[in-house]
Amino acid sequence: MKSKNWFEVSREGLRQLQAGKPKDFVVRELIQNAWDEDISTCSLSTSYEKGIAHITAEDDSPEGFKDIAHAFTLFAPTYKRKNPEKRGRFNIGEKQVLAVCKEAVISTTKGTIAFSSQGRIHRRLKRKEGSIISLKLRMGKDEYEKMLDSIALYLSPEGIDFRVNSVAVPYKEPHKITEAVLPTEVQKEDKVVKAYRKTKIHIHEADGIAYLYEMGLPICGIDCLYHVDVQQKVPMSIDRDRVSQSYLQKIFALVLNETYEDVPCENTSHGWVREAMSNKDVLNEAVQSVVKSRYGNKVVVATPGDRHSVDEALSHGYRVIYGSELSSPEWENIRNAGAIRSSSAVFPTAFADDIREVEKDDNMTKVEMLAKKIAHVCLGKEISVQFAKWAGCVAQYGYGTLTFNVRALGRRFFNPPINARVIDLILHELAHEKGFHTEASYHKCLSKMAGELVLIALNEPEFFET
Repeated sequence: MKSKNWFEVSREGLRQLQAGKPKDFVVRELIQNAWDEDISTCSLSTSYEKGIAHITAEDDSPEGFKDIAHAFTLFAPTYKRKNPEKRGRFNIGEKQVLAVCKEAVISTTKGTIAFSSQGRIHRRLKRKEGSIISLKLRMGKDEYEKMLDSIALYLSPEGIDFRVNSVAVPYKEPHKITEAVLPTEVQKEDKVVKAYRKTKIHIHEADGIAYLYEMGLPICGIDCLYHVDVQQKVPMSIDRDRVSQSYLQKIFALVLNETYEDVPCENTSHGWVREAMSNKDVLNEAVQSVVKSRYGNKVVVATPGDRHSVDEALSHGYRVIYGSELSSPEWENIRNAGAIRSSSAVFPTAFADDIREVEKDDNMTKVEMLAKKIAHVCLGKEISVQFAKWAGCVAQYGYGTLTFNVRALGRRFFNPPINARVIDLILHELAHEKGFHTEASYHKCLSKMAGELVLIALNEPEFFET
């Protein structure tokens, strides 16, 4: 026995494969086929009775179905594969729909086909224009309601009068429109290949779950503040419900580039922003804006091995972040944007090369004497005191030397020599004899010295006479 067909397709097997899927794919296929044609009107009617959903889609395409045999021929060649701005490509959607139907009728300019328990019947009845597809399929009431909910997500194309159950679904003006080169799928010669082309991306504000769209039809929910509608074929699975993570990351970067000024502070750590910040296409301005919003103006990245600069940053109210908190791609984009400086760059641990000692006046001499007395009594240590100018912090203590930065403090700081600010700075620096700002030993030393000075002030007031 011979047959020209290499293989057969089991309708029952195909039905079983579709049975567990949400039924919204049924409507999506009908609307997709209509929107891909040269139409000005498209209507969808639905009703539900006794476990049966009735669904009818109609359009006014002048040509109707280009080939009515495509309604029942799996994977037939289609002109849509050559056009990245058409949604169809697999030529399997209608068959998936028919597989789950109890009855179906397709009437178009090329003729009419009825599908029922009796099989497939071709009729001569032709429409003057457009196509109408009527379906009956079993589904639960909850499935029907979910299907209606999915229809509410559709973004009607501009220029098409789209109606659902006689209610117009108007075109929604995007919040933002941008352009980018994105991967797509297109037929070249006799094979479908991945191609890259510039396309428009419509960004819509989302109220609730955000979705990635392909020319108005939702593909999948996404972790984002915005709906993203790509105006060309989106590379996805045959079930049209998944895209690659690399594609999503690129989409998120494009969205962030357009909306970074609008992203609320509390959303800057969300997954989609993190993904966008990891993509090579994210703008420096977007990176800088996210960093500022997330961490504020006072932020540094901890310099490994430079504990002193980290301690200084914390003591000055800076947010210190560490390498493990962000991914390598995020750090690379942050470095390229100059968005976060290192702790050692903001708080260098050594004096500048051009440090210059300055001549002491009488007030400075008295401050020097006071600092030495406090160190002797409170720390049991003899210290040196210097006055200098350099580009750096207001004072520094280390290796038994306390140095005041006259350039940063100004000479007025030391007049009068015995004042609260002077004593505060002396204690602040001398406490480093026992540790860094963030260590308990530092704070224990600081409070101990303060307590001792209070007793000295009460019992030996002449201690502060210089």
